[in-house]
Parts: sequence; structure tokens; C-alpha cells
Amino acid sequence: MIEVRIMGKNISLTKVEVFMRLFAFLTLFLAALITVIDSESKMLFGYYKQTASYKLVTIARMYVYVHFIGAGYSLFQFVRCLALTSDQGDQLSFSRHTQKWSHFSLDQVLVYLVFATNCAISDVAYIVLAGSEAFQWMKLCNKFTRFCVQIGGAIFCGLTATVLLVVISGISTFNLFRWYSPNSLCLKPKRTGMVAPVI
Repeated sequence: MIEVRIMGKNISLTKVEVFMRLFAFLTLFLAALITVIDSESKMLFGYYKQTASYKLVTIARMYVYVHFIGAGYSLFQFVRCLALTSDQGDQLSFSRHTQKWSHFSLDQVLVYLVFATNCAISDVAYIVLAGSEAFQWMKLCNKFTRFCVQIGGAIFCGLTATVLLVVISGISTFNLFRWYSPNSLCLKPKRTGMVAPVI
């Protein structure tokens, strides 16, 4: 069993991953939920009603989709980690090796998607906050203050989730590549149930 030392205590890496995945699920779900329920309407010029919501910008819709999918994936992985109550020995079978590669790959894809959508929504939020003459976009936060504050909270949750997902990705990278030899790109023969290529 692999342990890490946190604040003077030894904690198993599986427990750290469980808590990280739980917090990632909560922050991803919260970011998407805040964005979806955030809406504010104002009367402009006395007769025109304008509503600010995430549906006005395409990247905000993508932000919601990616964060809900990421929350679902994080919840699935959280349940999977809870099922692994004990370390499954020091042998790596072919199916476990394939699972580790798939977890590693999916974690990497999720980190990059969440990071990209957070960067894009942050750019849009800055334009909404400061306005842009080049895009002929007026400042909206002086009219839709509550909307802007809630979107800011959603972006904060999304960035927190990004940091958590980076740590989770590091853990899944370690869980995969600890089975490989440091000298060559082949599996360690003594620790696997598979035949390693001879170099």
C-alpha cells in the first residue's frame, strides 16, 4: 500500500484520491449548477426587457456541458475508488493494466477540457465586465450585477476544480507509471502477471 505524508500523518494514496475526486465532483457540479440557475432580467430604456443568462454565449453552454460531464465522471471514479478498499496486491494483470491506462487517459482529457473551458469563460467574463469597443460589446456588469457575481463564483469553482483535477491526474499518472521500469519503456517483469519484452 502506497502512503503519503500529509501534515505529519501517513495517509494511503487511495484515500487521498477518494477525497480529491469527491471535492472535484462537488466543485464541478457546483460550477455548472450556479451557471445554469444564474439569470437576471432588467428593463432597458423603459420598455425593452433584457435577460442575462448563460444561453447568450455559446462558450457558456459548452462550459456547462463540460462541467456536468466532468462531475458525472468524477462521481463514477469516486465510487470506483471507494470500492477499492484495499490494495489489490503487487501484481498487475492485463485487465488492470488496461484500466489504469484508461483512467490515466480520461483524467488527462478531463483536465484539458475543464481548463480550456475555464480559460474561455474567464475571457468572456472579462469582456462582459470591462466591455470591448473592438467587439462593440458594452459593459454589462454595471446593469446585471447579481448575474456577474454569480458567474464569478462559478468561475472560481471551476478553477478550483481544475487544480483538483491536475492533482488527480498526477495521482493516476503515478498509479500507471509506477509499474514501468525507470530505465526503459517496458513493464517491470517481477511485478506483473504479463510477459515483459526483453531488451
